[in-house]
Amino acid sequence: MSLDPAQMKQRLLRMVAVSLGLTAVAVGFGIAHFAYGVSWALWGFVGFLGLGFAAQIWFIRGLARDSKGN
Repeated sequence: MSLDPAQMKQRLLRMVAVSLGLTAVAVGFGIAHFAYGVSWALWGFVGFLGLGFAAQIWFIRGLARDSKGN
């Protein structure tokens, strides 16, 4: 993918949508664990937060890869 602004905007919007979705699921697990005491929900909370960060790293690596011309 090139550094075309339209493609960069599309990639940014995709990353934001994925991150918001994963964060919403993580918040649900967090509420289940911290408010209702569901012990296993902590693993879902941590896992979905990790996936949200991975989506952001994917976005940044994609921009770095494109700026090098690969």
